[in-house]
Amino acid sequence: MILSLKKMILAAIFSMSAIFSATICPADVVVLDHVTTIDTPVRITVLTKSRFFSDGGRRVDLYLEGKHLKRILTGGDGYGYYKITPRSPGYQKIKARSDSESTEGLLLVMTKTDQAIAIEVEQGFKSAVFSEEIKQSSLKAVKTLSQKYKIIYLSRFVGKSITAAWLEKQGYPESVILGWRGAATLTAMKKKGIQIEAIIGSTAVLSAAAGVIEKRFTFEKTKDGTTVKNWDEILEHLQEKHQP
Repeated sequence: MILSLKKMILAAIFSMSAIFSATICPADVVVLDHVTTIDTPVRITVLTKSRFFSDGGRRVDLYLEGKHLKRILTGGDGYGYYKITPRSPGYQKIKARSDSESTEGLLLVMTKTDQAIAIEVEQGFKSAVFSEEIKQSSLKAVKTLSQKYKIIYLSRFVGKSITAAWLEKQGYPESVILGWRGAATLTAMKKKGIQIEAIIGSTAVLSAAAGVIEKRFTFEKTKDGTTVKNWDEILEHLQEKHQP
């Protein structure tokens, strides 16, 4: 219980730090980030709100890389969906416009041979909030990893808007930010043919990833993966197979 409380406090501190690191205004329309593989359907998801509450029954125009896709109507819960099948790999901007409000999300389309590294933001970068040295070490590591792997950020508590603002302000590579829904998040990606080489996160995330992802790293004590002291150790583990 004490450990759980400690995690909640750390998450709250991270959240408050992120809030004060950027000015976040409640958006009336939100576009979730998505990841899929070429020729694999993905459902674009938007949410219309009024301040902090869902506001359904609104028309939303969707755009992909500036091209108009469809005008959809959100349901009573505020959510709206539109399925597409990407034909080319890479990062693609999703834009949603409702009335005078517009916002963007990110779609990552991977090839069948691409590999990804999944990073839980709250646990993976929590020490970077307090230490410039640790932040620079994590920045170097993630930028190095992004040269070989696609980066997929996972957010357990903070949410996409604040997470994205914090990552951008600190200089981390831009990529998709997925809300964490436990093992379901990982199995959904696996069904789409997404290959996750490793995951970095809390013991709870590693426990959910057991049996799904072979390489699992955490800065906490765990029986469900490898405990590391710093980001340099993670780089060493993940670069071992690339050594001559």
